[in-house]
Amino acid sequence: MNISARVPLMFGSPVRSYAALVTSLVVLAFAIVSGAIVFIADMYGQALQDTERNLIGLSTILADQADRSLQALEIVQEAIIEDMAGAKVSTPAEYAAAASRRDLHEALKARVAALPQVNAVTIIDHAGQLLNFSRFWPIPNVNIADRDYFKALAADPKLQRFISEPVQNRGDGAWTIYIARKVTAPDGTFLGLVLGAIELGYFERLYRQIAPTDDAVVSVFRHDGMLLVRHPYRDNVIGKILPTTGAARIAQTSPLGGVMRNVSPVDDQERIIATKALAGYPLILSISRTTQACLAPFRRQALAVGAATALLLVCIAALFRLFLRGASAERRIASAEERARSERDLRAHYERFGVALDNMVQGLCLFDADERLVILNARFASLYAIPDHLRQPGTKAEDLRRFVLAQHRGSGGPWEAVLTPPLPRVPSDTASVMHLTDDRDISVLRVLLPDGGWISTHEDITERRRSEARLRFLARHDVLTQLPNRLHFEEVVELELAASADRAGDVALLCLDLDGFKQVNDLFGHPAGDRLLIEVAARLKGLIGARGAVARLGGDEFAVLATDLAATGHAAARAQAIIEAISAPYADGELRYSVSCSVGIALFPHDGDTYDALLSASDMALMRAKKEGKGNYRFFEAEMDKAAFERHRLALDLRAAIGTGQFALHYQPQFRVASDRACGFEALLRWTHPTRGTISPAQFIPLAEETGAILPLGEWVLREACREAARWALPLGIAVNLSIAQLQQADLCDVVGAVLKETGLKADRLELEVTESLFLKGSARAQETLRDLKALGVRISMDDFGTGYSSLATLEAFPFDKIKIDRSFVWQIGVTSKGGAIVRAILSLGESLDIPVIAEGVETEAQLTFLRQHGCAEIQGYLRGKPQPIDSYRALVDLDRDLEVA
Repeated sequence: MNISARVPLMFGSPVRSYAALVTSLVVLAFAIVSGAIVFIADMYGQALQDTERNLIGLSTILADQADRSLQALEIVQEAIIEDMAGAKVSTPAEYAAAASRRDLHEALKARVAALPQVNAVTIIDHAGQLLNFSRFWPIPNVNIADRDYFKALAADPKLQRFISEPVQNRGDGAWTIYIARKVTAPDGTFLGLVLGAIELGYFERLYRQIAPTDDAVVSVFRHDGMLLVRHPYRDNVIGKILPTTGAARIAQTSPLGGVMRNVSPVDDQERIIATKALAGYPLILSISRTTQACLAPFRRQALAVGAATALLLVCIAALFRLFLRGASAERRIASAEERARSERDLRAHYERFGVALDNMVQGLCLFDADERLVILNARFASLYAIPDHLRQPGTKAEDLRRFVLAQHRGSGGPWEAVLTPPLPRVPSDTASVMHLTDDRDISVLRVLLPDGGWISTHEDITERRRSEARLRFLARHDVLTQLPNRLHFEEVVELELAASADRAGDVALLCLDLDGFKQVNDLFGHPAGDRLLIEVAARLKGLIGARGAVARLGGDEFAVLATDLAATGHAAARAQAIIEAISAPYADGELRYSVSCSVGIALFPHDGDTYDALLSASDMALMRAKKEGKGNYRFFEAEMDKAAFERHRLALDLRAAIGTGQFALHYQPQFRVASDRACGFEALLRWTHPTRGTISPAQFIPLAEETGAILPLGEWVLREACREAARWALPLGIAVNLSIAQLQQADLCDVVGAVLKETGLKADRLELEVTESLFLKGSARAQETLRDLKALGVRISMDDFGTGYSSLATLEAFPFDKIKIDRSFVWQIGVTSKGGAIVRAILSLGESLDIPVIAEGVETEAQLTFLRQHGCAEIQGYLRGKPQPIDSYRALVDLDRDLEVA
């Protein structure tokens, strides 16, 4: 062998090979490190983008929900303000009269009961005094003129709404904000406020249920940076202005909302914050997560990639070192063996690198410019159940795509985004969402590479979509019954009305509420009441048609949209079916009870062509149904609307008339039958309206009882009658009627005692008349009040005796001083044998119980003769005198002797 020929082979060519190998190894290491860095950087950016996208979506949904919650309160406030405008209230006195109505209190209480986020609604006059309050009746004597929202709205004519700082409720300590709306007269005069209290704990409880992760913080700020709501709750920061929060900094540059990273001044953690300004309020909804928690999956993946890369580099360096140490005369053979060993090691390291890919949250696949598979991780394979032979590098993208489409044929979504290269001009951060046949939602993001290949990531977002769907459902449905709420029902009705415009008479809106629901709550507790409402909702859903709808409007009030009605009779049949279904007995464990319902019906378009018009008409029909007897239905009639308007105006006039001189007392004399001499008078209230003239007591007394005006009116009648009787020369008695509302006053005995003391009238001259029905409705409380009145020395008489259902039991329960026979029986004397028999029976009963009997409505001598023959003690009626001003009877009260009536 030529030795000189071997030297270049051993020492020349190998040296050049070593240098080339070193260069190659350095380049390879640099490429691996660079690739790992690029890959990790891409994962980092993707993690941040996904987190920001999720937070922005949640902030938008929650801000919309908060907007709706606050709008629900303002709908109530706007209705009150519009009611005042509709009533043409222009002075503080008119405003006070309109706002202090009892029916308005009941309406406020019913509306607040349907809004769990609302603590209370209060109506304030121009001086800060409470006029009405949804939580209490009678209204407490409270003045809020010192509050910031009152001062701001009273001082600034242009300011119409004010959102207060959060304060702790004086009753239960709950943090509350107040939304105040100004009420003005047509000329701009400040009349007062409609104040709504929002309990911040409602939002905290809501966010506690829907917070996506444990590290998530959901907050609500005012635009000035004041923190109003925070979940998780921290007591020491609520109500403070925090200018360094992420929400405050985003608002400085982007008032509508945005996203940023910031160190929270509350918990000193770096967070990714997304905010969204509420559309209708100076509030900001903020949701954030800690950067550490958001990037935790990325860090694990990056650690796995970095470890695999580092291990790969170490192995390459080790191979290089072994190669250098193993250089010898047998270099060719060693080199061949080294290459084989290096290839095996590289495969092992690539497998370790694949572990990192397979543990990614997203499924990932990489294709080259020839649309052949380069990398496909385990997560991608599990998403679509890819078989092993299609997971191998070199697999055509079309083969993979054909397999996936075959497995999920008929699924929804842009399937062109699956395993196809993206278009060059499509943004790389735009994801497509597909809905699979197994009810999964997959988000697909594709990125085009410079060499013509592309990377596609696939993420299962099913749970996130379901959470978002749940939030949307809660915003439009009643939580208890799962029925559509008022807002959602309005949308459904408006759509149906638009679709039914050419089918007049096919659609009806039925408004109903339960008769006896309060008794279920009182007897068995609110949980039983909730279960009853759920069962009622189920029965109603079983009755509606395919295009019908049912909703819970609030409390025990429901509404039904009935469709496909061929005639009015079908609407009546539908209403009767609802009444029968609701009236069927209920079983709740061992409890058994029954309730009924009343239904009001409004037909489209005869009774209205909009949701508001139909709802108002059906509500008026419902009130008529309940008034005429529970457990039935009534159709809306135009007279109801007119009657409701007239009744509303008359109620306002009645309230405004108190203390103005429009009311006066007329007196009707009472005579002893035996002596035919006057023994007393009954005081009767009369109202002369400035434009309507004389209004019948049968019309305004029931209205006064419904609105609560009977309390000040009754006290005025009592005081005026006692004052007049105290001036008479003769000690005649004075009879005054008591209403059930007065009898339920806790301080009625104090009022009567104070009036007697003020006027100087002796107690035994005052006779208080109560009807039998009033006594029965008052139950044990009525008996206790009447006994306290008798203890004052006042006489108690039973008016309208015989018209009730348990007259004898009533007489047995309480020792009355006098019985008054109703005029309906006196009128029948001499006309029907039955009437005379009833009068004789009552007179005989009074004699056996030693209770004097007075007959009212005596108009003929024949009636008087009959009563005298059967021992009637006293009479009252047109035969001896009509109700007139007391000046007409001065001859009976001012002389020092009794006079007979001429």
